[in-house]
Amino acid sequence: MDSSRTSQKQKYGPPTSIKPRSYNVMLELLETQANKKLTNEYNQDVKQWLAVLENESLVNPSMIDLQPEIQWFMRPFLLDFLIELHSSFKLQPSTLFLCFNIIDRYCAKRIVFKRHYQLVGCTSLWIASKYEDKKSRIPTLKELSIMCRNAYDEEMFIQMEMHILSTLEWSLSHPNLEECLQLSIQSMNNLQVTPCKYNNLTPNNSKTSAITAISRFLCELSLYDRFFLTMPTSLVAITANLLACSMLQINTSSNYLEDLIKSYYIKKYDQRKPSTSSINLFATPKSFKKNQEDIIITAKENKQPQVKGSFLSGFDPNTTIDQIKKVCLMFIIQLSKITDVLTKKYESLGVIQVIKNFNNRYSFIISTIIDNSKMIINDEYIHSNKLNHLSDILLQLPQINDIESLIKNNTTTSLPIPLTPPSATSQYSMFLLSNHTLSSVCATPINSTHLKPNPPYNFNHTQSSDAIHGFSPVSKNLHHPINDWSSPISKVSY
Repeated sequence: MDSSRTSQKQKYGPPTSIKPRSYNVMLELLETQANKKLTNEYNQDVKQWLAVLENESLVNPSMIDLQPEIQWFMRPFLLDFLIELHSSFKLQPSTLFLCFNIIDRYCAKRIVFKRHYQLVGCTSLWIASKYEDKKSRIPTLKELSIMCRNAYDEEMFIQMEMHILSTLEWSLSHPNLEECLQLSIQSMNNLQVTPCKYNNLTPNNSKTSAITAISRFLCELSLYDRFFLTMPTSLVAITANLLACSMLQINTSSNYLEDLIKSYYIKKYDQRKPSTSSINLFATPKSFKKNQEDIIITAKENKQPQVKGSFLSGFDPNTTIDQIKKVCLMFIIQLSKITDVLTKKYESLGVIQVIKNFNNRYSFIISTIIDNSKMIINDEYIHSNKLNHLSDILLQLPQINDIESLIKNNTTTSLPIPLTPPSATSQYSMFLLSNHTLSSVCATPINSTHLKPNPPYNFNHTQSSDAIHGFSPVSKNLHHPINDWSSPISKVSY
């Protein structure tokens, strides 16, 4: 009789009897402000070190494909379970992202059986909480055993912990999505405040809190799919920030990206300008010069990419923007597969309502992307101008070709300054070009179009004949101030 009652009352998942631990929001704000003052002078060094760690802690998903029992369709079930554990213990957001980096790195090196998959996940969460959270928030072995419904003994967690750490060679440092997201929000939105932890909101920073909450939701959504393991962590966080700003109709991130593209091409074409220095009479032989150029090219290839803002892997518009578009399209596909656990976690913050409004606003574009999901997954979208244009609209991206052509024309059409000025009686006037007939009189043509001043840079988007262009939310004036916006997110009290 007692056994029948217990079998009826038994439920799966973490128990709901454990009360969430309270946390003082003001202590968190004071702590983050104090940490920011101490680390300001080391910001550039921190970025360089994060760029090194990003390359060293990459996960190879092809090795996980070779697992005999673990399959990718099992990942969402484990992720939902760990998100519930993470929320019940009120751990930091970075703990969850580090936890899954540990799981993926371990599964890429060791064979994991199906019956031990949950044990690996809970032990990784335990290790990550020791690394990221305070001592008072770390779950105990007894709590972990209860959460798993006593499927594993306490000794099994200790043995698995030692096995994971020895497999990873005790290297847990990794620029997780939360750190890259905070770096992206601070640099791309020109914020002077630190994004809030634990999804707590501050009334003075409603816009910052909204961007952080939606971006964090997208970062957690990226954990469900295999594709996001093939992309750099910083690039996924940057795309999540761009898409969150697009959902909130805030153009600060797109403006920052446009300025970054301008500075890249201005620097590129300024280096190609003809030199005005005098001729070197002691020129080196061609053979020695060629060897020297080969050495410089080899040194550039072996050099770490220069960090640009929050782009830890370097910034090249020709490749980086294409990667951002691909990540954006995959985010749109994943938005149609939101699980109930994520919905329950972020519904009280107003994130789900913002996503619903975004889906209603771009319903035609989103349905087109979902219909072509197979093409996007197989990397066939690159040859589709339509999908590229749709991703530009969703992310409010500037037109790179227009920016490059305008800067190239304005830098290459300017005449170089001659080394020696022509004499007054010379028939070769500096004002005459090669396509004009030379005359013995130094006369400036009155109707010449070459003497008109160069037009200023005009980076407005070009009008397209495509019907999809009517759905673009981007204003024609890209320097338009930020629209007034009130946060849809309500404060949550734990």
